[in-house]
Amino acid sequence: MVAARRARQLPAEAADYTLTASAQRQGALSTGIEPVWTFRSERTAEARALPLMAVRYVPAGLDDHNRAKPRSLTRIPIRVERNPGAEEARVKTIRLEASFDDGGSWRPVPVVPSGSGWAALLANPATSGYVSLRVTVADTRGDRVTQTVTRAYAVG
Repeated sequence: MVAARRARQLPAEAADYTLTASAQRQGALSTGIEPVWTFRSERTAEARALPLMAVRYVPAGLDDHNRAKPRSLTRIPIRVERNPGAEEARVKTIRLEASFDDGGSWRPVPVVPSGSGWAALLANPATSGYVSLRVTVADTRGDRVTQTVTRAYAVG
């Protein structure tokens, strides 16, 4: 009943929406995760899945403590998943950035098609620390997600 009342408060016409989620936790790795979705939606007669995307990446070659060696290269396979039931759309652009100062500054990391997804090769710094990752994906419908993982893995 509450959801139905809220739905009536939204405009019936198509509009652009932004949905942000954020989670922080104690520990050394994945201390912050923040996806920000931008999508177009409108009121419909039946419930439909929102056109949200999730980006999955698991850096390869890390040790059992999710650490890379200083001055090494880390391969990052990237997969984009769509909310089940959402309208299909192709990925139009994908951009990956890395930060070595907990998101204080970002640098682009080239991404190339690889199998059914994409991959990047990231040069790790010479000193011990952490690598944060931020990926932005846009599809052919204009839907977008920017997903940030602070301290995705360690170096050292």
